[in-house]
Amino acid sequence: MTKFKSMLSRRSVLVGMAASASALAMPALLTSRALAAPGSNPGKYKLDLGGYNGPELTNTPITLKIMRQEYPPEVNEVMNAIYAKFSEAYPNITIQEERVPYGDLPTKVQVYVASGAAPDIMMGRNDFASAYAAGELTLPLQQFLSPEFIDDVYAPLRESATIDGNLVCLPWETNPVYMAFNRDIFDEIGVTPPPEVAEYDGGWTVEEYLQCFDDVTTALRASGDEQTFALAASGYGNGGPGSNYTQLESIWVRMMGDPNAEKGSSLNNTFLGVSEDGFTATGYVNTAEAAAGLANYKTVFTNGYTPTGVVPDQFRGGAAAITFSGTGTVKRFLKTGQPFNFGMSPAPKGTIAYTTTVADSPIIFSGTPYPAETAALLAFICNDENRFAFHDAWGSMPVRKTLVDALPEYASDQRLLLGANVADHAFGPPKSVGWFDYFSAINPAVKDIALGADPQARLDQVATQIDGLLAKYK
Repeated sequence: MTKFKSMLSRRSVLVGMAASASALAMPALLTSRALAAPGSNPGKYKLDLGGYNGPELTNTPITLKIMRQEYPPEVNEVMNAIYAKFSEAYPNITIQEERVPYGDLPTKVQVYVASGAAPDIMMGRNDFASAYAAGELTLPLQQFLSPEFIDDVYAPLRESATIDGNLVCLPWETNPVYMAFNRDIFDEIGVTPPPEVAEYDGGWTVEEYLQCFDDVTTALRASGDEQTFALAASGYGNGGPGSNYTQLESIWVRMMGDPNAEKGSSLNNTFLGVSEDGFTATGYVNTAEAAAGLANYKTVFTNGYTPTGVVPDQFRGGAAAITFSGTGTVKRFLKTGQPFNFGMSPAPKGTIAYTTTVADSPIIFSGTPYPAETAALLAFICNDENRFAFHDAWGSMPVRKTLVDALPEYASDQRLLLGANVADHAFGPPKSVGWFDYFSAINPAVKDIALGADPQARLDQVATQIDGLLAKYK
């Protein structure tokens, strides 16, 4: 077992992102082998281990432990069937699974890794990749997976999960964010709905969306409807304003920047969200463009276009005309029955067409005594057959392009084709070892702005706060 470069960095990663561990020495890189196909390698091992490209697994009795979120029963049944198939081929390998409520994952990870005896596989997130790398908490997965398999992952997620050339977590599914709308409401009130296009940048500007929200609200209230809103309350994170900056509110801000603007310019810094070394927020999160973006966000609340609190399932319940959503809504509506006639359109555009992509991403604990076997199990869970079964039960979008290309509905249904195009052009969250601190600090600031705080003043305040939080990682 090795130590962190400093005890400060160890404590900072553990406490700050609630997902650290005593870093163990990395195993030596595996010798090169024949490359596997992107997601399938039948005949190479005792069963199809997907993109796994390492040695054959041990014959010695061992136990592999997995910790993940709780899913609905039908999804848990898929996972149980996957484990059963693996155990049939490798009866010497016992799989022990622990399922916890999604919101409890960070705490469980913290407790486990602080003890130095964490499960071999734990569910992480790609936006914490920098912290995983800084603390040497996870195994670099390119040691075990074929380049073709890794390259098959949608580029924005793959790049977000890669730090200094190491793939530190494996994105589990892709969650492109765009807009769903209730056609029935638009037809009833006679307002033009957002455009149904397949191009990720073919939608409305943020100004056009704000005008639409106003038109919808005016028409609804004129008809005597006081319960339906133009925009549904956020269902991300804990719901409501300031619920999940990574996946939702950052869209309002970073769309006002430009990744192609001159380096060091306000436009470029707005898009970056944090300095390139990941330690400075001032001058990035509080630019004039960022404040203008959150002023637009604030307007949605102050003008009554959306509720100021949490309203579960508001869009699904038919009480909102538009919502930020994605392929999950499409797949689940088509699978369980459409509650109303619905369409999909790109997210609002600012200076650029911007949306972000964040995914649950399993990690292999750097302290696992069975690195090859653990990687093989993870790769097996992610082979073609098992991914198709998982996504069919859960309703999410595959993270690998070959799987999406194999599903005809992603080519024939505009609502899903748009999702695939968004996934291919989205951006990962800002990379910082202290992203958990950043995320935890900015969410309350965004909520304050939604409820009346001055955008520039509140962003100046939180930028200074984030700078202080990130300083401990230097």
